[in-house]
Amino acid sequence: MLRRLFISIYYCRPQRSYAVFRFLVTVFLLFRRRRRWLLWKPLGPEALLENIRSLGASFLKLAQVLATRADFFDQDYLQALRQLHDKMPAMTDKNRQRVFRRAFPHPEVFASFDELPIASASIGQVHKAQLKQTGEVVAVKLLRENIQFKVRIDILLLNLFLRILRPLFTDQTRHSIESVLQAFSRVILQEVSMLQELANLEHFSQVYAESGIRFPQAYPHYCSDTALVMSFEEGARFDDVEAVSKLDVSFDELMKQLVLFYTEQMLVKGYFHADPH
Repeated sequence: MLRRLFISIYYCRPQRSYAVFRFLVTVFLLFRRRRRWLLWKPLGPEALLENIRSLGASFLKLAQVLATRADFFDQDYLQALRQLHDKMPAMTDKNRQRVFRRAFPHPEVFASFDELPIASASIGQVHKAQLKQTGEVVAVKLLRENIQFKVRIDILLLNLFLRILRPLFTDQTRHSIESVLQAFSRVILQEVSMLQELANLEHFSQVYAESGIRFPQAYPHYCSDTALVMSFEEGARFDDVEAVSKLDVSFDELMKQLVLFYTEQMLVKGYFHADPH
């Protein structure tokens, strides 16, 4: 409880709150094509980039969403926003150990657990491990420490400044930045829930069970709201031509199956994976 109090104070400190305010003022002014609002002008592309990086996971995710909206920003801003990547330094050993102990009160379920993550992003990181009971190799996704609480604080700050900045936009604008921000607030809360990600994985696997595509298998018994355990799948990026060429597959057939699969997701079933990698 005391730790959360300190996190709240730190995340709502005046310097950070002002950085959130400047981010939103910039977005609103650019969207409304206005040069200033009271004393404030929009940040330049590079200054906006640094502002977003300083604010952390929630705003990094939000900026990645906004970077897809050519109707909101000029090309200079779009190019700057597209430089943002979701790669982040791994958690410190101390933080990771705390997260691991909370997610797995009985760590003996793993015969081995690689302390060095395979990948590390703004919300969590992935480790390779082996289940003790079956010997199966699995991927373990751990949420960053207190990320759910931090995201909720960011949503509170967003909603606070949305009220302040309401004069900058009209409610009648169908694709207003306000509706984008409100939708984002709902979605990111789902992103920081591993139980929601587990439900998505299981549902996706059921919907496309006859697609001929192999999906990671979840292990619900080991999952929690802060950790997801699934089968470890080896593979190569489809745009890595050299790596794909070493596999015993036809590149043309691979691309054909990929296009047909996404066509089925978007135009037939209406349930699709929006962030494939």
